[in-house]
Amino acid sequence: MATTMRRDANMCETCGIKTRFVDPSGMQHSYCGRTCARTGVGKATSECLLKGCSNPGTAAFNGFCSEDHAKKGGGVSPPLASPGPNTQLQTHNHNGAGRTKPQAPSDIVHLSEISSATVWREFVREWNSKWLSQEGSALVEKLYEISYPARISDAQDKYLQDIKAAGQPRVLRTFHASQCICDMGTKGPMLCKWNSCGICNVVGSAFKGVAFGVPYNIGRQGKGLYSSRNPASADRLATSCLSSPYRVMIACDVVLPQPLDKSTSVVAGDRVVVRVSEAIVPRFIVMYTKQT
Repeated sequence: MATTMRRDANMCETCGIKTRFVDPSGMQHSYCGRTCARTGVGKATSECLLKGCSNPGTAAFNGFCSEDHAKKGGGVSPPLASPGPNTQLQTHNHNGAGRTKPQAPSDIVHLSEISSATVWREFVREWNSKWLSQEGSALVEKLYEISYPARISDAQDKYLQDIKAAGQPRVLRTFHASQCICDMGTKGPMLCKWNSCGICNVVGSAFKGVAFGVPYNIGRQGKGLYSSRNPASADRLATSCLSSPYRVMIACDVVLPQPLDKSTSVVAGDRVVVRVSEAIVPRFIVMYTKQT
């Protein structure tokens, strides 16, 4: 009986026949391959709530496919920036202009495409300096900034303050890659609802769930949330759907206590592992192509 339970635990959650895929880092996924990841478990999004529109709806626009359709259908348009305490909600185009918006629902995670030349240059400079590979470079094609509602950003801020109370924390820029089941970057800044999409599940839940909704990955450092300081290292775990020209990963900020405690965080080479979601904050979704 015990042998059967161990075997079942290692079987693909989709087909139940083949064993789960284990990537080069030792991380075990919930599927056996891309086919099961894309078609077996994920559920397609429902149609846009605007009558007559057959485009898929998205949580970013309250079930509508776009901000325009959300307005026409009576949905509230989401803000382009996450509100903090005592701040007004505004829409931004990253050149400093903004206008006050009505308060949006508190659980919206919003993506906005970076158009500011300054923000773009600073990120690309950081990306290029951190991409360390013998196999070539990578070109940033698109960049989405991630804004979280107050309930999430407040929890992240509280975690940082708690770490500061115990000593000076270390904040690192890291990169997380996984399977991207949707065609992220080809239809505007929006998250899909596929249960098997490792990018949209992570961004939408702020790392409270990864692909297939599980709360953590399992790798050589045990259960935790894995990322890398070198995006080229993270790229080895990136897979994209055939309908997208881009590879995709998430740029994060990781808060590490000093000194490190293996029960909460581990740094092994360029690999960084934390045990709680508040310690790793998704900041940008990066769409890129590899150059050889």
